[in-house]
Amino acid sequence: MNFYYIGQYQSGSTSRMRGEVLAGLIGAAANIVIDTNVPITDAGRLFKSIGWRFYIGPLIKKVNNYIRERLKDMGKGDFVWVDKGVFIEPDILSEIKNAGAFLVHYTPDTAFAHNRSGLFFRGLPYYDACITTKSFELLDYEKAGSQKTIFCTQGYNPNLHQPLHSFAEKKGICFIGLAEPNRLHILSKLIEAGFPVKIGGYGWSKLSKKYSGMENFTFLGERIFGEDYVQAISSSLLALGLLSKRFPELHTTRTFEIPACGTALITEDNKEIRQFYGEDEVLYFHDHDDLVEKIQYYLNNINQLQILTQKGTEKMRTGKYDYPSILKNILVQLDVV
Repeated sequence: MNFYYIGQYQSGSTSRMRGEVLAGLIGAAANIVIDTNVPITDAGRLFKSIGWRFYIGPLIKKVNNYIRERLKDMGKGDFVWVDKGVFIEPDILSEIKNAGAFLVHYTPDTAFAHNRSGLFFRGLPYYDACITTKSFELLDYEKAGSQKTIFCTQGYNPNLHQPLHSFAEKKGICFIGLAEPNRLHILSKLIEAGFPVKIGGYGWSKLSKKYSGMENFTFLGERIFGEDYVQAISSSLLALGLLSKRFPELHTTRTFEIPACGTALITEDNKEIRQFYGEDEVLYFHDHDDLVEKIQYYLNNINQLQILTQKGTEKMRTGKYDYPSILKNILVQLDVV
């Protein structure tokens, strides 16, 4: 069996991390990477914009031609993993199936509530299995013709997301992520309450300008990724794992990355996250006033915060929410390993 990985494979990306972990788990005769970032990088700016926004145009043709050229030797029994296949034309998927390969699609993103691609919808029935991290979209996959749908959680990379600071070294409250109206309101409330707040990510320019003169506010910059992300989270006493309100998100990568970095997670309370953590492992909140009260309580009772932090981190060490464990479980369900 040969293993084909089709997806963006640039250094430092979570998609590349998945490809490398899968290759190690499968132990195939050959591992063939079809890095779709290569034709995307080579495309012009206008074609990129049209392609990403509408899933049409020269960029889409360029990506699919690139994939076709590298699938010529694929045969019966091969295993093909497509990561975020919003650009792939259905005839390529049909060719893969006709060759007798086992075809799987994975995305950590929404596919129906957001990131909607007509190419993906038309190609979906060709996949032997579709893997999603969005429990609220399981029925959508079924209605769209998915032969088999597997739900898995988001996770963390154990080689990256690690505690880098002792508890005594930690300071302040941190949020790294895209600015949204609800998040802007929450962070403004925390800053105005006098808590020391650090923010990183896109869309925070107005808030940053508004509070730039306040000693308890720090803007870390727009691009906080990789080791910079881990440093920002690990150096904080508490970090917010705020969920997006653009769609009915029930957990996010931050849900696991923050405790894995050795920091207390502040999260909205919902049934899905309750399946991961107990009351004594993360800081749950129900509304904005409840959030302020609980943060104040734990900052005034630092020993209790240290215990909660340790329990949350220990859950990540034992709970199998790391990506290798998650991907291995998927392969077991697919009867690949």
